[in-house]
Amino acid sequence: MKHLDDIPSTPGKFKPYFHRTRWQSSVAKLAFWSLVFVGLIFIFFYRSPLVSDDPTSTSRRSLRTYSWGGPAWEKRVRSSARLRSRRGFSVLVTGAAGFVGTHVSSALKRRGDGVLGLDNFNDYYDPSLKRARQALLERSGVFVVEGDINDAALLKKLFEVVPFTHVMHLAAQAGVRYAMENPSSYVHSNIAGFVNLLEVCKSANPQPAIVWASSSSVYGLNTKVPFSEKDRTDQPASLYAATKKAGEEIAHTYNH
Repeated sequence: MKHLDDIPSTPGKFKPYFHRTRWQSSVAKLAFWSLVFVGLIFIFFYRSPLVSDDPTSTSRRSLRTYSWGGPAWEKRVRSSARLRSRRGFSVLVTGAAGFVGTHVSSALKRRGDGVLGLDNFNDYYDPSLKRARQALLERSGVFVVEGDINDAALLKKLFEVVPFTHVMHLAAQAGVRYAMENPSSYVHSNIAGFVNLLEVCKSANPQPAIVWASSSSVYGLNTKVPFSEKDRTDQPASLYAATKKAGEEIAHTYNH
């Protein structure tokens, strides 16, 4: 019987043809899967787009880069941050194209302070609103740099060009419900971005004073109204609230 031919005549020894058949089968399988693997690589890199054409794609937003630097850019930065009052401050306002950021920047400029804005113009809500505010600030002499607070190189460059006395940190990923759709954006902006900014400020000479905005969301599940700064803030009801509470603790740590 054929199956008996597969049994070795001497223990520990197999017939040569058995080894050849097994070896040839392994080579064939290896060659097949190698071709499949190479084919998949070809399809991925040469046939498929690296980034979705959808402008709202999360991948596109995460890979977004900003153009900055150069003599003309530095001249605009210095001009915007130039003091117009003898007792004025030189202030970097993050999130300057937001609702609060725009009003703060305008008020500081009217007061005679030097003001430079920073905003990444993300699409959490209609970017055209931010662009309109940017245009308003430009007319009042405030240049808004387009960039991200997680970009340490950009922040360091800004502090090289301008010795800011103050930083008004308003940039943040806002919204309670959106945290359920894109939680990483809250950690990226409200925690990682804040720490990055603090690290750059810590190394700056002179060190600027920092004003940072928290949120009433930190009161979380409290039922007492109105809120008080003495109320407990250890029961956040959203990821947004948790990141703002974390920001309070991070600010305290760096201040200490």
